[in-house]
Amino acid sequence: MDSDTQHPALALTRALERPAQTLAMVAQMLVGLGLFVALVLKVYMLIFSDHVCEDGSITLGNMIRCTSPLTLIAQSLILIAGARFAALMFSMTPTRLLEPLLLALVGYVLLFLAGVSVSTATWYLALILAVLFAAVSALTLALRFWR
Repeated sequence: MDSDTQHPALALTRALERPAQTLAMVAQMLVGLGLFVALVLKVYMLIFSDHVCEDGSITLGNMIRCTSPLTLIAQSLILIAGARFAALMFSMTPTRLLEPLLLALVGYVLLFLAGVSVSTATWYLALILAVLFAAVSALTLALRFWR
């Protein structure tokens, strides 16, 4: 007797795994393209305009102008990690969850670093950064050796 007839959920998971991965890859490409366009526009605004944030203005140009490049990159990484994690909900291999988790953690570290300045730096921020870098290192080692 075929194992797919015994477990219809397993057959459905196998049938939807590749389309889900394809959609995640397309979403990742679109986010990468959007990040590239936003960074090019940011450089263009920096060179050819006054690069001043307007308070209360909710436009795409003002959002790009007012957001730091590190924050844009971090938010893109977190969005890509979310798309990959959602696609892995159609997979039977839980070890592949480490890669989107690492992307999300790196995005969070970058987002955290974007909000830190010399005037706001304290001893416990250094401790938080040490813990975050230790987590990134542990996930990187797990990805490298858990194959």
